[in-house]
Amino acid sequence: MLTVPRVPSALATVVIETFFYGIYIVLFIISLYLLFTAEKRGLRRARSVCLSPILLGGSMLFVAVTGHWAITIQRLFLAFVIVDDGKDPLSFYGDFSQPSAIAQSSFLLVSLTIVDALVVHRLWTVWAYVNRYVMIFPALTLLGLLASTIGVAIDFSQFKAGDNVLALANGWIIADCAFTLFTNIYCTGMMGWRLWRVQQILKPSGERTFHSIVAIIVESAALSSIWGLFFVATYAARSNLRFLIDVTPAIVSSANMLIYVRVGLGWAHGSTPTARSSAIRLGDTKPKLSFKIGVGRGDEEETDDDFKRGDVL
Repeated sequence: MLTVPRVPSALATVVIETFFYGIYIVLFIISLYLLFTAEKRGLRRARSVCLSPILLGGSMLFVAVTGHWAITIQRLFLAFVIVDDGKDPLSFYGDFSQPSAIAQSSFLLVSLTIVDALVVHRLWTVWAYVNRYVMIFPALTLLGLLASTIGVAIDFSQFKAGDNVLALANGWIIADCAFTLFTNIYCTGMMGWRLWRVQQILKPSGERTFHSIVAIIVESAALSSIWGLFFVATYAARSNLRFLIDVTPAIVSSANMLIYVRVGLGWAHGSTPTARSSAIRLGDTKPKLSFKIGVGRGDEEETDDDFKRGDVL
């Protein structure tokens, strides 16, 4: 068992979360700029940006991540300055029934749920017009994550001095980790497979485009999954490093924003548009005049150039 004192781990959490929160803020501002200027740069159809799920989900995520970071800073001052003049920060951090602790955990779990919802939305945009049954599993895991999130909040609110912190919400926490890992792995695998199928049909004009898009999605999911596995490992080892889970909102949100920023900056398709290739209807084995890419905008026909512009993300 890796032994790390609770108070130093709490201080390390403040520093690390602040660092990643700064990265997230920069990425969030850049993504907003790219989203609102996409139409001007020819990367988006003329439609209301305010109705974009990316903007709505991103704004909710910003509130959750910022709220979590603000409470982390507040708890630092409560532990070392305000409560009992900062004489016993260990007892403060060990009391999970504190309103600030419950609020902090709630913001963490809400941000995790929003990120997973955005991942499921990306899967929907890729598969909507092809096979909607692929959405059943991630919909169930997302509902499971929501239910376990509520369970964690309830258990934390019932914590009493002397309770075993390792047993606190133990089942719900494990369920949280399992559901979010299942969602990310499944959605990433299905999106990667779908985009690979499209790339095979659109060769050679779409080869670099789809390889890049798949790489971006996989890299983002890998960052979130690795962090989740790190928490599971430290939790199983009963190490105080598990309290670094408070860094989770800033890390997973940054990974999510990286997708929008990289695609928006054109890393997924290069600086110049490729020539229109022969279009096909996704899901068919023989080329036709056009295809629908399933971006949730209605039944209008799309060309492969629309897909390359990153509308799918």
